[in-house]
Amino acid sequence: MKLQQSLMIILGLVLFAGCKKFLSEEPKKQASIKTVEQLEALIDNATAFAYVTSQTATFSTDDTEITKERYQGNVSSYGNDILQYYVGSVDGVVNQASDQLWTGEYKKIFTANLILANIDEVTGDEVSRQRVKADAYFIRAYSYWVLANYYCAPYSAANMGALGLPLKKTVDYTESLKRATLQETYDLIMSDIAEAQKVSVDDVESRKAWRVSKKAIAAFLSRVHLFRGEYDQSLVQAEIALTTTSAKLVDYNTLQAGNTVTYTNPPDTLKYVEQNDWLPAKFLYWSEFYYTRFAYTANQWFMPSASLLGLYDEVNDLRYKSFMIKNGGRRFGVITPEAFRYTVFNDGKYIPEGPGVAEVLLNKAEVLARKGNASGAMDAVNILRQKRMSTYIPLTATDKDDAIKKVLEERRREMPFAMRWYDIRRFSVNDYAADDITVVRDFFDVTLTGVNLNAPKTYTLSTKRLLVPINGVEMDNSRGQIVQNPY
Repeated sequence: MKLQQSLMIILGLVLFAGCKKFLSEEPKKQASIKTVEQLEALIDNATAFAYVTSQTATFSTDDTEITKERYQGNVSSYGNDILQYYVGSVDGVVNQASDQLWTGEYKKIFTANLILANIDEVTGDEVSRQRVKADAYFIRAYSYWVLANYYCAPYSAANMGALGLPLKKTVDYTESLKRATLQETYDLIMSDIAEAQKVSVDDVESRKAWRVSKKAIAAFLSRVHLFRGEYDQSLVQAEIALTTTSAKLVDYNTLQAGNTVTYTNPPDTLKYVEQNDWLPAKFLYWSEFYYTRFAYTANQWFMPSASLLGLYDEVNDLRYKSFMIKNGGRRFGVITPEAFRYTVFNDGKYIPEGPGVAEVLLNKAEVLARKGNASGAMDAVNILRQKRMSTYIPLTATDKDDAIKKVLEERRREMPFAMRWYDIRRFSVNDYAADDITVVRDFFDVTLTGVNLNAPKTYTLSTKRLLVPINGVEMDNSRGQIVQNPY
């Protein structure tokens, strides 16, 4: 019990200068780490790593919509904090009390660094030691990739000299917090991935998909290369990942009914599928994962926009029928006008974000479409659609442009909210103008203190605001080392 308490204290530490007094005691706490099994136990604490908490992913894309009519009738249902993200405010995000995405991912990085600092000193067999080391490198690479794709400029040749991230590679509190360049940030990410590739485990462990494997790395690299515009490399990695015999698509026709929820005044009964009832003890083992990661919202309400809803075949698409809950706003007292709610796991708190079979198929399809292989792109997409439709209707494409359009629509249907922010950013810097997305909000004037219902206002998310502002508390705690993005 004392060891467990000690490890939990370590996990609870944060990185920056404001916590110097805690980090200065780190050598004493690390003295309790003696065996590789203890470090492995940190990694097997899956809930410490599995959740990516992002207000931006939940509220800042065109997948989300809060209409003026709905807001006027339900002001108390929408906090001013989320509205700052909804309208793309800079000051409103800088002045939030905290940023759970930033602190959450850096805590994972800290734990990875803790493991790497101790792995060569502890006792234990060499196979376990090398596996744990690979896990730590991959945890760090994944978290830095997430952070770079929120707080830094999108990856492009023109942006390599732009501000990257503070690169923490040790548990030393005196290590610089000055932001590296974007090039240096990606160099570390790719270096860490290369170290993780030394893992001896080839395929996903179905009961521990949060542990790294060669197939998990290939799945992630198919994403990384796609986002970097390295299409040939993305395709190679997608093909490697798709040879898995462990990760498998779930046929949504097999999903069972979940618990229903009944409301009165006015009466209504909302029907959910079984996944809505799943707790972490079950959804952490989602069989489609190569690597376990979920987008999380404490708000419990992913609010689908009219444009997102309009992409689905309402009769045959089981993603719509199972997860787009009509009148789901009743869960939060929103009755008029009727509001949909997107809910997958655990009463709408979690949706898949980690590399899964569906994403890898879509990565493959997108690469093929962009390379002009329209029929190959549709073949990859239709493997997915066979598992998602009550009556299977294959997609076809007439040419390259049509194939790209249909693949990207399928991507949005399959991975709303979790991947949309990432996609909007990369579309903004690639060489294909037809996929560019402009996020426009028809809302009211939102200030730091409230909303003026008498002042309608249109907001357009600018290219500069595709970089999430760094929280003011983090900048203050760094004592001037961390500088803000230019707006």
